Amino acid sequence: MATLLLVWPALAASQSAEPPQPQQPSPTPFRELPPEGSEDTSLSLGEVVEVQGRNVGPLSSAEVLTSVNLLGREQLEQENANEPLELLRRAPAVYVDTYNQGVIGSELGIRGFSTQGDTAHTKLLIDGIPSNIHVGVSDLKAVFPLEIERMEVVKGTNDPRYGLNNVAGNVNVYTRRSGNERKVRLLGGSFGTLEPQVMAGFDNGRLAQTYVAAYRHANGYRANSDLDRLALSGKWFLTLNERSRVGLILRGMNLEAQAPGYLTLDEARLDPITSVGYANSDGGKQRNLHASLHFDHDFSSSLSWSLKAYGQGFRRNRWVRFSAESSQQERIENEKQYGAISVLTLRTDELGLEGFSVEWGVDYQFQDNLHQRYLTRERERAERPVRDQAFGLHTFGSYLQARAWPLDTLKLVAALRVDGLAGHFHDRLKAKEYGINDAGPIWQPKLSAIFTPLYGHNLYANYGRTFQTGVGIGAYQTQAEPLVPSLNDGWEVGYKSSPFSWLTGRVSYWQQYASNEVRLKFDNSGDSENVGQTMRRGFDVELNLQPLEPLLVWGTFSRHVSEQVEPGPAFPERKGKELNNVPDFSAKAGVDYRPVPALRTSLWMYAQGDYYLDKENALGQYGDYLTLNLDVSYEVTSWLQVAGQVKNLLGTRYSSSIWYRDFEGSAVLYNPADGRSFYVSTTATF
Repeated sequence: MATLLLVWPALAASQSAEPPQPQQPSPTPFRELPPEGSEDTSLSLGEVVEVQGRNVGPLSSAEVLTSVNLLGREQLEQENANEPLELLRRAPAVYVDTYNQGVIGSELGIRGFSTQGDTAHTKLLIDGIPSNIHVGVSDLKAVFPLEIERMEVVKGTNDPRYGLNNVAGNVNVYTRRSGNERKVRLLGGSFGTLEPQVMAGFDNGRLAQTYVAAYRHANGYRANSDLDRLALSGKWFLTLNERSRVGLILRGMNLEAQAPGYLTLDEARLDPITSVGYANSDGGKQRNLHASLHFDHDFSSSLSWSLKAYGQGFRRNRWVRFSAESSQQERIENEKQYGAISVLTLRTDELGLEGFSVEWGVDYQFQDNLHQRYLTRERERAERPVRDQAFGLHTFGSYLQARAWPLDTLKLVAALRVDGLAGHFHDRLKAKEYGINDAGPIWQPKLSAIFTPLYGHNLYANYGRTFQTGVGIGAYQTQAEPLVPSLNDGWEVGYKSSPFSWLTGRVSYWQQYASNEVRLKFDNSGDSENVGQTMRRGFDVELNLQPLEPLLVWGTFSRHVSEQVEPGPAFPERKGKELNNVPDFSAKAGVDYRPVPALRTSLWMYAQGDYYLDKENALGQYGDYLTLNLDVSYEVTSWLQVAGQVKNLLGTRYSSSIWYRDFEGSAVLYNPADGRSFYVSTTATF
């Protein structure tokens, strides 16, 4: 499997006299990526199948004019991961921690935000539908690599399309929904890993049907870390006429996984594959169910409307014991989400402004959540819960976004978004009810500009405001001083260039300031706390070099610094200190070589810097590592491909997550990452 780090198609032709010609439009409703010229700021990894020729529909991620990365089908379908969020490990400026604790699998971080799940900072969407659980943690477990068409990573604060959880950016995962293609992929390898995936697509030009079934079993690198995950999905998209399309997506996932627990440093060094004895019955179960309706209608060649309505549920049962002295707990999170997203888009050149478009979006979500905890012994619970919390959360949002080219070399995008919150919290143990921390309308202005003095050379800048609220009981009036929403103001300047057909790159500097950052407490209370004013800043560098047709050299480096600017009078010792669990940097680089068309090889590495474990920075820094990986694939025939993968080629010993437990006895604890591992796969296409 080769990693093809390519630029947006228009830039690949930056040395030609004419811009690239659009392809014929697809008869199916998959149209999220309209054609783009050289004036965008996105970079793509792997094959990104675009539907061009239809200059209608909602504005795409590439039109946001911020740092956008796209991972394509060719890049993703051969990937191998216990936790689908790990697929984003290749994306520039994204860092991922893998916990390997049953249903607690992985979490991502961008733009200087922690991977510990204590801040809701990244909006995850699957086919345009939100997929974050209540505390903001991203959940991608219902999707396997073979089903993914592409992944879009939007970094920064100037994307007005999303509100709640869209603090530092968003990730949109698009799954396949058209085409006449059947694929079967079977993967096996180290740690008893077995993963069959089947995808079948049928498209007669009017009705597109796609069915996916996938299963993964793995015994795990460490003891007591068996995993079984099953996912099924069906998609039906019908073209009613030349103007209207309607679709239905159904998806389900079931996961059962054990948890090996965390080790002390001495235990991790002595025997990294062991589990802690008191965690032998730890683990969990998770079930996801999803249904969504999608409707697109073109009122004219300029005016279009998109509507999505959905209902979905996330149920997680987790058994966890933090120390030999503590009791095991069963933690139940039963969450239901219902919502709708409407986008009305006008694209026209008839108003005297080239490339003019205006878009109005409205979204609503209702969460009906029940969180319970029971004391247990070997998964046998006591009669009464020790936590019994029911809460409902209503989120409302609307935005207006306009884009135009006042000059041939200048493109502007301006937007205004407003969000509101409502809801109630019921503590059923205390028989008390609380209202939401209501701060009224949350206004968020956005502004972006890109200047193209020469074709293929783009200077861009943007500003935007996003917001963050408390999670769990911290979102409600349970404290004497309610946690008001934190406003996150950010800006970015960047340069994207393709001076030659064999060289492309992008560099950007960014900064984000939070007025009143809120974090989830890790003290078993379920509450949130205010950590005061914070500042994050950093830079990203991305470079692709292709000196020869079969050879591609690529690399990315991201530096992130997070600072507690004013933590408040209660914590003067934290002033000027860095926020915990934010790596100093993340870096990815690789060499892809294709000596013959049928053979692809990729040698690539992932590295990240160390981080502090506590807000006072008193414990020192931990967590830096570098791993090397090798991917090889060969097309035996036009319909059969075989592939091999070596992960952690050098056998580096490191921990994929480290945390500081300051309750039930303080300790620095480690989760040793997988050692050197080998995998083979066969993919047949019909």
